[in-house]
Amino acid sequence: MLTQGSLPLIATLSGVSLHTFIYRFGEWDTTSVLLVQIYTFIFVGGNLALYLDLLTSTGLGLSPVAFSSLCGYHVLGVYTSMLVYRLLFHRLRRFPGPFFGRLTNFYATTLSMNLQKPREVQKVHREYGDYVRLGPCELSIADPQAVKVIYGTQSSVTKGPWYTLLEPRVPLFMARDKQEHARRRKVWDQGFSTKALHDYEPRVSKYTDQLLQVIHKNAGKPINITPWFTYFSFDVMVDLSFGKTSNMLVDGTESYILRTIRTDMAKVAYFSHLPWLFPFTKRVPFLNSNYLRFWEWIANQISERAECEHERPDVFSWILNEYRQGLQLHQDTLNLHGDAHLIVVAGSDTVATSLTNVFCHLACNPAIVKELQSRLDALPDLESHWLAQIDLFDAILNETWRLQSPNPSGLQRVTPAEGLKIGDKFIPGNVVVQVPTYTVYRDSRAFERPDEFIPERWTSRPELVKDRSAFIPFGSGPYACVGKRLASMELRRVIAVILHSYDVTLAPGQSAKAFWEGQLDTFTLVAPSLELVFTRREQV
Repeated sequence: MLTQGSLPLIATLSGVSLHTFIYRFGEWDTTSVLLVQIYTFIFVGGNLALYLDLLTSTGLGLSPVAFSSLCGYHVLGVYTSMLVYRLLFHRLRRFPGPFFGRLTNFYATTLSMNLQKPREVQKVHREYGDYVRLGPCELSIADPQAVKVIYGTQSSVTKGPWYTLLEPRVPLFMARDKQEHARRRKVWDQGFSTKALHDYEPRVSKYTDQLLQVIHKNAGKPINITPWFTYFSFDVMVDLSFGKTSNMLVDGTESYILRTIRTDMAKVAYFSHLPWLFPFTKRVPFLNSNYLRFWEWIANQISERAECEHERPDVFSWILNEYRQGLQLHQDTLNLHGDAHLIVVAGSDTVATSLTNVFCHLACNPAIVKELQSRLDALPDLESHWLAQIDLFDAILNETWRLQSPNPSGLQRVTPAEGLKIGDKFIPGNVVVQVPTYTVYRDSRAFERPDEFIPERWTSRPELVKDRSAFIPFGSGPYACVGKRLASMELRRVIAVILHSYDVTLAPGQSAKAFWEGQLDTFTLVAPSLELVFTRREQV
């Protein structure tokens, strides 16, 4: 017989049972708002019913205060069961790691608070080894062998819960279903084909010339090049996405949308280990104003692009045509908006940061600059097909991406139910795994002299690369970055045009060390201010 004295125990056990038999399985991140609504309904509804004497027939004589206490006991049961399970019984319990990391993802979140997570994770690996339990159900793996197993073409892993952050919008990059990703990827591949890239080249050259004019005006004196590279990359991607320009290179000012992207990407970095939090930020009025305004801007760009037919195809035209030929369901429209977001954000961030990092390396290595200039001087012109034949370009880019990876924290994956093996190490199934590229790309097991900028390791000194399979800055296989070739074309073009006319040095007072240490991880790498001096070459 139920008595009022037994109710706290029953409420506690109900919480333990709910966690043990339900919450312990599957992903609950996207249902966080629904769960809060259900618990709120039970709490408020129960108290209201007691206040109105609607539950007197139970004979328990509960008061609203007593009912509230029972709700507290239930929640206590859920969390007690969860913490005990994570600490003593979880399938990752035998992996080393910080104590609080075993209990909560808030530990991993603290590593991102200064946007220096790659360095913080590297410190953790130095203390605990290659395989570190960074969260209750998450392993950070700094073993070079893991790169091929987790991110390789034949990998059996799937994308993790982080990829739900933009839901209900699902851009290509966030598509977790492999078949859906493969279907949509075929459409994207058309927008980045060899012919398409050839068509884009004059438009890239247009903005390269505008960038060069900025350097002409500031020749011989210090210029903070970081924002100008950002304006260039954003102008290019808006043009190739929507057939228009954002005019940031011409105006010399940052647009509201670019500031919004920066702010939102920082939030993603801060809370990437707490994906259950994002459904709330999308719904709370004072938190979602920038979020709503950004998606309104995306919708307007798509609408304007759909209303006018351009003679020159762009990246988005392929995606838009596929959408028009389909059923145009509500989810299709949401995904279309997500794809537009992906083109603008991914395309502009990576190119801008890569350019800034490349030029810092070049400013610190004048011998490499001279060698590249001599090869450029020997070309009939600076068209992309000629630039692609200079292997030093790829060497410089690869070495820059090794030391300043576009995604320094690595990409999240989930192991298959049966688990997987990396060397002689078994990783249990259904756990989140991530390879921190910042750490692995500086591992002496994969690279000789890993902390040094040596482009020759990719050309004339291959012995400096011990494990080539550990280096995949843009992914591999079906999940490889679809825009890598376009990004490489942009980078070669800008580097070639500038170095053909100018020498480059660090400005007085500009410290390379301070620049490298000021890099921020906002999922994609963000470069700080870089003061350079561009001096006109005498022979040009």
